Amino acid sequence: MPNKRTILLVPVDFGDQYHLALTYAKQLAPIVNGEIHLLHVLDLRDWWLEDIKPEKLTNDAFNKLIEVARKFQLDDNTVYKVMQGKRHEKIVEYAEENQVRYILMVDNIPGNPGEIRLGSTLSNVIIMAKQPVITVKTVTETKFKNILVPLDLANDCRLKLFNSISLALQHNAKLNIVSVVFGDIEKEESRVQEKIDKYTRLYRENHIDHTVKILRKDEDFAYRAILDYSTEINCDSIIIMTHRESGIDNYLGAFAHHIINESPIPVITLNNAWSNKDKRRSEARLVGK
Repeated sequence: MPNKRTILLVPVDFGDQYHLALTYAKQLAPIVNGEIHLLHVLDLRDWWLEDIKPEKLTNDAFNKLIEVARKFQLDDNTVYKVMQGKRHEKIVEYAEENQVRYILMVDNIPGNPGEIRLGSTLSNVIIMAKQPVITVKTVTETKFKNILVPLDLANDCRLKLFNSISLALQHNAKLNIVSVVFGDIEKEESRVQEKIDKYTRLYRENHIDHTVKILRKDEDFAYRAILDYSTEINCDSIIIMTHRESGIDNYLGAFAHHIINESPIPVITLNNAWSNKDKRRSEARLVGK
């Protein structure tokens, strides 16, 4: 019996940037034994659609998805789907119902450098999805081979630890731990070191190639130092958590906004919903489990 294929979901809005996510998905598919699903969501609340029959809109969108697949020379097993409703809700719904592994998206409202602004569809999908969301700004040469793992002191990083191990074991990836300490604050540095020790111990036990870097800054923002470091060591992606682990509110903090908005490489965003679902699989792969 053939292995079950990994589903890569690419929402297509027929705008100017979706091709980045689709190109990335096309290159990732053979690496993960992937099957690409193209999804277009019709939001019939848009005023310019009021006088057009939904059936015609659906058929036209479906034919456009087929044209997209031909343009990008996608495999014959590519799946096309057109849904009606709120865009972020239908993307999340489709991903859950079809056991999608990764959602690959672009942000058509990138904003200006330094501006905390993401498109509402992307923001809501990141918050709600039970799958990792990969935001693509550029298509890197490698996929999941040299991943940056930022550590912070805002919340417990246990879930990110399991998630990074899971990715590393699946893709034979190198993980690069990085954290930022400002000034000469010894207490914060010792707390960072404690978390780094926890990560590196499990990385060593699982034979995961990894590096560690503590960046010391007198000023500037942490996210800028982290993005500069990702460029310096030629990372192909950054993995971040988007929610407080113990919180019940759904939000994207300033750090996540900046990383997603300004990173020159794809950002893999994980929230509690995915982490709690995937945690058991990650734990089971640890040495001695």
